[in-house]
Amino acid sequence: MRGFDLDQLRTFAAVADAGSLTAAAPRLHLSQSTVSEQVRKLESRAGVPLFVRSKRGVEPTPAGARLLQHARRIVALNEAAFDELRGQAIKGELRVAITDYYRTHEVAGLLARLRECYPQLSLHVSAMKSADIEIAHARGQIDLGVVMNLSSGPFRPASADTRWVLRREPLSWVASPAIAEQLPEPLPLVLLPDDCMMHQIAVRSLDEQHAPYVLVHSASGVAGLQSMLAAGLGVGCLCASAIGDGLVRLGAKYRLPALPDAVFSLTPPMPGERDTVTQAREVLSRQLLM
Repeated sequence: MRGFDLDQLRTFAAVADAGSLTAAAPRLHLSQSTVSEQVRKLESRAGVPLFVRSKRGVEPTPAGARLLQHARRIVALNEAAFDELRGQAIKGELRVAITDYYRTHEVAGLLARLRECYPQLSLHVSAMKSADIEIAHARGQIDLGVVMNLSSGPFRPASADTRWVLRREPLSWVASPAIAEQLPEPLPLVLLPDDCMMHQIAVRSLDEQHAPYVLVHSASGVAGLQSMLAAGLGVGCLCASAIGDGLVRLGAKYRLPALPDAVFSLTPPMPGERDTVTQAREVLSRQLLM
């Protein structure tokens, strides 16, 4: 029989997003050995390695990256077909706001798949800061939001309610390879404005370590921040999925302060919300995990 097994594709996508078999297992409600076996069978079926394995975890090979695009779409269409036949397809208008730290290189594809899978859904999407998303949600100005909190620390700690958590990513100090060769002193920081929690945690952690720094550039959004950092204008901090080409992580040898994890989650249900929103939250909690 030609083709791929759906469960194996779902597992493959979850492992790629989680960065390791161990981290993917609880998301899939499977044992690590089962996850490993499903990946092994998929690689055997594909006839090529799909992951590069290292001590840090796994990353898709070039072939794996190509298959991942198809896998996400196949799994999403399967979910949509199932919902439609059960009378659970999402219809109507949905206003969604997403922090621009969330899967910056993938979110456009995620939303395109959502539109393809649910053509009767009128989707209105905006990018906002997490604090503004929560305010807009509380005021009824948006139906759903994807927000970022921190796993620890004084700034917007993550909620104890884990039902709507989408993913957890480590924060890292990052810079261009040229800057990373020898960090200038004082440390030249490139950050978002001071009302951004990433800005706040970066400055606070350096202050606590009594590390000298100077704010050399302030970007208006994550895309601008990525460009400035890649151009070698200084050092910043980003979550794992926002670290793109032209940037390297500054590891332990640089003796920079440890950073917490970023925790991304959907805004919780509001009293009296529309059925469309309730359905959409359930679907998004699955779709945005893939």
